[in-house]
Amino acid sequence: MKSMILPLFLVVICALNAQNPILNKEDAGFIYAADPAAEVYNGKVYVYCSRDVEGAVSFSTMQDYAILESSDMKTWKNHGVVLKPREYVWAHGQMNAPDVAYWEGWYYFYFPYDKTHIGVAKSRTPVGPWEEAVTKEITTIFDPTVFVDDDGQAYIYGNDHKVNIGDPGAHIMGAKLKDNMIELDGDWIRLSEETVSEAVHVFKRNGIYYFSARVGPVTKYWMAETPLPKYATLKGELAPDAPKAPNHTSAIEFKGDWYLFYHRGDLNEGSFHRRSACFEKMSFREDGTIVPIEYTLEIE
Repeated sequence: MKSMILPLFLVVICALNAQNPILNKEDAGFIYAADPAAEVYNGKVYVYCSRDVEGAVSFSTMQDYAILESSDMKTWKNHGVVLKPREYVWAHGQMNAPDVAYWEGWYYFYFPYDKTHIGVAKSRTPVGPWEEAVTKEITTIFDPTVFVDDDGQAYIYGNDHKVNIGDPGAHIMGAKLKDNMIELDGDWIRLSEETVSEAVHVFKRNGIYYFSARVGPVTKYWMAETPLPKYATLKGELAPDAPKAPNHTSAIEFKGDWYLFYHRGDLNEGSFHRRSACFEKMSFREDGTIVPIEYTLEIE
């Protein structure tokens, strides 16, 4: 398999207080970083993003991926573009929201090509260099997200509004991954009774599994006691319509606090197709339900 070693550039962005957006247009090396998939590895936050290009008027120009890194949620390193899947002979077309998962010494980078074909790259570090883990798609789904449970079992999730999987309509879908992280271990399973639009994400807190997805303009969330429920229970709105952008979120716990990452198109002279990654603190009620997010420009 062809190895991909790409030059990295680092830009350190300093802020006295955490603020939105993470990257600002006046910063050297600025990029429009969208679809933020946040992960915590080795005491640091890594945000894996798709990239909107300057002057974009559609999503068809999305072709590569960038990484943002922070050890304190205030100062961020912009690693720039680190993965260009179109350099693999088998990957082509539009490349939207990605995710990364760690398992047994490898970081696996799941990226969609041609919108719904899921390819995988891998690296020994959270930022690369990345090499091919496969030579063709491992499955088809929209907006892949991967979750490794406490027992080591890995799952892949997404929604099927652009592929024909299972029941008619678009729903939250999930499947087990084999230990090699590049093959499904069984069929896709429908996890939501309700129809969703896109942008599925999954996280776990206090033994409860949380599933989120955009439903029309807003992001809603579900709760369940298992990673592949039939069906998860819809709880309500997680986040409102993102300003001038179709929202895409992810959630992490970092140093005792929870954060929701998202993007918006009203900053950095952006647009619907030129989005900037942001984040907010999350809070939970005693019963585990989430206090709805409010978008801000400064995070306390």
